[in-house]
Formats: sequence, structure tokens, C-alpha cells
Amino acid sequence: MPISWDRPIYKLKTESGEQVLIDVTTSISPGLPPNKVIQEHIIPFFRRRGVETVLDFGAGSLRHTFPLLDARFQVCVVEFGEAFRRPKASLALQKARKHPNFSALIWPKQFIKDDRKFDAAMLNYVLQVMPKARERDTVLRYIYRKLEKDAYLLYMSRYNQMQGVIEEHKVEDGYYKWPKRKYHSFYREFTTEETHKMMSKFKFRRIRSLSERGTDQIFVYMKGKGTWI
Repeated sequence: MPISWDRPIYKLKTESGEQVLIDVTTSISPGLPPNKVIQEHIIPFFRRRGVETVLDFGAGSLRHTFPLLDARFQVCVVEFGEAFRRPKASLALQKARKHPNFSALIWPKQFIKDDRKFDAAMLNYVLQVMPKARERDTVLRYIYRKLEKDAYLLYMSRYNQMQGVIEEHKVEDGYYKWPKRKYHSFYREFTTEETHKMMSKFKFRRIRSLSERGTDQIFVYMKGKGTWI
């Protein structure tokens, strides 16, 4: 399957014709602690289900990677090379490489060529910052392919995060943020219903909801039988 993008920079136009530059790596949140759901729910859940290998797609500064490494899971992270070169992410990468169970792949070529299969994948705060719908679909297709039969997918996103966004900043199916910067961030909110519909399109069946606040969307899906469309 050909990949239409291999860099995190997008040159897009708003509905009014304004040209904007989107850099999806600006959405990386260095310094934030891992979501507590990882330690409280996901690690015990993975252990009960016999999970050993985890793919962390769009890992950013690895804040959700380290708890799994410390719990002795084998974790492979995937990111753009530009994202790994950001100062906080670069430091995190150096630290993670000290773990014997850690590996990293650059998107897209290294990831596509790698032939490993994983027991679970994490897709945390990723799809909502991707400005192209067809690329979100491509990510889900590839994750499906990289997972073992009956594997799990942890999905995290946020809702009600669009305060201050104006209609003039609409681009693609979302909005760009930080208009005073040269490179903007993109954000597209998905309702719970939209999220489940998107996942079911690629044969991921929801088996657990772990959201604790109105702004969190945290779901565990299971790779279903059959093939994706």
C-alpha cells in the first residue's frame, strides 16, 4: 500500500483560501505525566490477557511508553524522525534505549518494512491531530496488520478541547490552533459514536471504556475476525 506522506509538515488551505502550515509534531506534550489509566488499568489488564509485546504508535515524548517498559513489557515506538529530534523527545529516546525491551521505528519506511506482530497497540492522542482523514484510515489499516489475532488496541483522545477556536480556522475536517505561530497544530474532535464507528470500520470491537472525566475518551478495542475493508 503506498504511503502519501512521510513528513509531519502539511501545507493546507482554509475554506476562505488562507494557506496554513501544519506540523503535527507540535502536538507533542513533553513533560506531561502518563495518564493514570496506564498504571491503574492497562498494565493489569495486559498482564491478565497475556500481552507481552506492545506497539506505541505516535509515541511522542514516550510518556506512555515508560510505564510499560518498567512493567517489563516489550515496547516498540513509532514516530516521525522529526518528532524524535525534538529536545524532550530526544532525551526520552536516549533514556528508553537503556531498556532491553525497547525498540523504535521511524514512520513510515522502517515501520512498514518491520515484520513483527504485536499483542497490543496504543494509539494515544494521535488520530485527532492528523489533518487528513484518509491518513487516519491508513494508520488503522497498518495497525490492524501489525497485530496478532485477538490482539488489543488502546485508544485515547479528548473531547471539549476546542475553546477559542473560530470558524475561520477550519481546515480539512477540523481546525488549526495557535494562529500566531509559523507552524500550527491541527485538532479534530471525534464524538464517542464517531470513534466507535471509525474503529468498527477496521474490525476493532470495543470491549472496555475507561474514561473518568467528560473530556477523556479512553477505550480498549479487540481486533476482530475477518478482514478490514
